[in-house]
Amino acid sequence: MDVLSVIILAAAAALAWDWWADRQAADQATSAARKACESAGVLWLDQNVQRVRKRIARNAEGRLSWRRDFDFEFSTTGEERQLGRVSLLGAKVVGLIGPAPAPTDRPLPDALPSERHAVVTMLSRPKR
Repeated sequence: MDVLSVIILAAAAALAWDWWADRQAADQATSAARKACESAGVLWLDQNVQRVRKRIARNAEGRLSWRRDFDFEFSTTGEERQLGRVSLLGAKVVGLIGPAPAPTDRPLPDALPSERHAVVTMLSRPKR
């Protein structure tokens, strides 16, 4: 086996691994979007997520990892579409912007928005 064959084989293996990792991340994002919509009591439209961004970022330990952002759509009434986003760093969900959880029996403080399509954000930033 010559050097060119080894390089081509290594490149093909790297592309296959990247595709597999992207599929695993999409499955994680799909699960997070489904759970967010179920807990908010809204309709999850199209039942899928679309990767809109992929970049290199540092994780909590300071190591380089892929950060992937996935968009999904949901509706509170079934007539309009609203956009949500799930962010993953490696295989971990680090952010969710989408439907707010359904209200509980206890009253909310006046300072918090009461709209069902409020922004919910869970972000963990690496410590420096």
